[in-house]
Amino acid sequence: MDQPVFDHRQLTLDDVFEFACYPGISCYNLCCYDVNLVLSPYDFLRLRRALKLSSEEFISRFAELHLGDVTQLPVVAVKMNPHDFSCPFLRTEGCAVYPDRPSSCRTYPLARFTGRDEEGKPFEIYRIIRETHCKGHFEKRPISVRDWIKEQGLEPYYQFNDLFGEIVFARQHMDRPLSADELDLIYLACYGLESFRKRLEEGGLPLDIFSEEEIQKALADDFELLKFGLRYLKETIFKEFLPK
Repeated sequence: MDQPVFDHRQLTLDDVFEFACYPGISCYNLCCYDVNLVLSPYDFLRLRRALKLSSEEFISRFAELHLGDVTQLPVVAVKMNPHDFSCPFLRTEGCAVYPDRPSSCRTYPLARFTGRDEEGKPFEIYRIIRETHCKGHFEKRPISVRDWIKEQGLEPYYQFNDLFGEIVFARQHMDRPLSADELDLIYLACYGLESFRKRLEEGGLPLDIFSEEEIQKALADDFELLKFGLRYLKETIFKEFLPK
């Protein structure tokens, strides 16, 4: 695949760009080859639930697990097919997991950047990704960033990704390496929810900062459990490294 180029413009939610992708456009599905498709914890949960797979089964069949070069946090990335470097979920007719496709697939042709400014205030900007194979940029279909987010069903993805982003931010401000036990807990809370739930049920985690109602709510639903897990990491391993 050609290397993407970021448009120089920084877009806000109310800015408008032109783009369309649809079956029949000449480049349809070309963006699904040779992609570094990293899954956020929410991406991972949506996909494995849609495919009715356990965390271990999903990783064994479709993904690779490693530590991030910069953050040293657990990273799960989709493993491309070895014969043609296509996404394993690509079919002739399109994406086989389209209703649960990852946030990066939904956001494209935009890239979302979040962080904190010098005063510690959160910010959010968008930039357009341009690739020579993509003809969607020539489609005369104006749409605002805000409407694109709504159209692509990105609201819950961004909500969870921002929660995970706080952990990434805290990790970048740690002045020590993570221990093996901490890495194990981070993996369980983000990607190994079955084992995390078991620890929670068996009382294998210090939970004095959470109410019984919060714990039971987390145990009753996978998405609430993921939200609980991300909060648990913030309140334990990363608490002293988060902005006040």
